[in-house]
Amino acid sequence: MSVLGFLAWRYLVGLGRRTHVATVSAISFGAMALGAAALVVTLALLEGFQATIRAQLAEAGVHAVLRPTSGRTLPGGDWLAELRARHPELEVRASSGGAVWCLGGDAAVPAELEAVDGLSRVEVNRVLAAQLGVGAGSELTIASPKLVLTPLGPMPMRRRVAVAAVSAMRPGDDRAVVLVPTRIGAALLDLGAPNTVELRAKDVTQAWRVASVVQAELPKGVEVVSFAELNRPLLAALTLERAMIGFGVALVMAVAALNLLCNLALLAAEKRADVALLAAIGLPAARIRRLFVALGLGVGALGGVLGTVVGGVGAWLLDRTRALPLPRGVFIVSHVPFRVTPGAVATVLAVSLAAALLASLAPARAAARRNVLEGLRYE
Repeated sequence: MSVLGFLAWRYLVGLGRRTHVATVSAISFGAMALGAAALVVTLALLEGFQATIRAQLAEAGVHAVLRPTSGRTLPGGDWLAELRARHPELEVRASSGGAVWCLGGDAAVPAELEAVDGLSRVEVNRVLAAQLGVGAGSELTIASPKLVLTPLGPMPMRRRVAVAAVSAMRPGDDRAVVLVPTRIGAALLDLGAPNTVELRAKDVTQAWRVASVVQAELPKGVEVVSFAELNRPLLAALTLERAMIGFGVALVMAVAALNLLCNLALLAAEKRADVALLAAIGLPAARIRRLFVALGLGVGALGGVLGTVVGGVGAWLLDRTRALPLPRGVFIVSHVPFRVTPGAVATVLAVSLAAALLASLAPARAAARRNVLEGLRYE
């Protein structure tokens, strides 16, 4: 053990004989531990909810979209069939369509019709469902710009269909959309090349990789929109929420660091004669400064490690036991989820050490600059 390590250990062990210094040191230690535990639990709570939301997006949403770089339709050729053959692990759904009117009840709403390859039922999105007041089991009439000759003259073609489901909204999309099988779309509109192609991985854990897998295989004039780009607003909001709430809880660590600063200042005043004696026998000011920094890091690191362990174990137990239930039908989970990640643990430990280091610098510098004669005058 080095001289500085031995002195730091003796100072910490000897605190028990100084009741007031020991009390302040215990409070500093407890504050650092409490701050670290609160930060770990908060980050675990945020990660639990956000991981659940990301999993729901991957489960219910589209993982990538192919769209034309210019114009409304994708280029022709066999590239789409070749893409399906090369990637059996992907579900490829091409869609084409155009503008139509949807009539339900006493309302008529302009909408975008999408004839989806492989779809076997009629679906409407939430915007159209809200505007027409329809849902699963309702009927609506789709009127297209395609004209048919009737005894009364040319009239828009109409098709009455039954709505089988209300589909989930795509992030950032506020259009009224009706999804129909290709045969119904071909009867209502003159369908050409697809407008878009939706890609979904059969293994939803690969949702983030779908765009990068097909990127190099696309022909000129086709761009791919990744899962992260499709959900950018929501993912950005989740990141901002994590950063701001984490920063707010981390202020507890700042308060604990200020308490540690006061503790080290009190310890430096209590040990002024010892520090002066060490300086008198030749210990450099830089090593005295390192001594008090080591003391601060000792208290802060121990408190941070203990708080991180307690917070991590507590969050794990809360998640395993489902101790915090949520109302059924209101949330997408039945209990408050916690998820402790190595990144969160490393972040909390780093914040604890940084706070302890910053709190130690000022008292350590003041102790190193103290005049030797002034320290020994009253001893």
